[in-house]
Amino acid sequence: MSAVFNPDEAVSGIAAKSCAIEIREGDWQAYAQSVARGQNEKGLAERYGSIMAYKRACALAYLGKRAQLHGGVCSTRHPHIMTPQFIADLEVSNRAIRYARYPWLKLLMNLLGEIEQIQDQISSTNVITLVPAPK
Repeated sequence: MSAVFNPDEAVSGIAAKSCAIEIREGDWQAYAQSVARGQNEKGLAERYGSIMAYKRACALAYLGKRAQLHGGVCSTRHPHIMTPQFIADLEVSNRAIRYARYPWLKLLMNLLGEIEQIQDQISSTNVITLVPAPK
């Protein structure tokens, strides 16, 4: 690195050669701030080519940290076979977590189910067909 300031090397105080975006795993606020910073600082978008390329780099940094810490999403050495039982267990587990996070969601889903059931009952008795019956 030279001691002479090169405006092509620095964009918004960040070296142009280093394209790394630092986002901790699971830090959604840092990801959102990085994306918002890209909207405000035009130099970042220029450095990455476009604002979409910068947003993609932020997303990959957010996901990449997760992959670095946990070994990625899919392991090629230890493949997971998704049997119907595994998927059913996963559905039950995800539903329990979702309802624990959002207690009102279970009530809403039950209410929507009742509404659909009532609509099915009403629509089957009050339907007038406009198509002649087949002969």
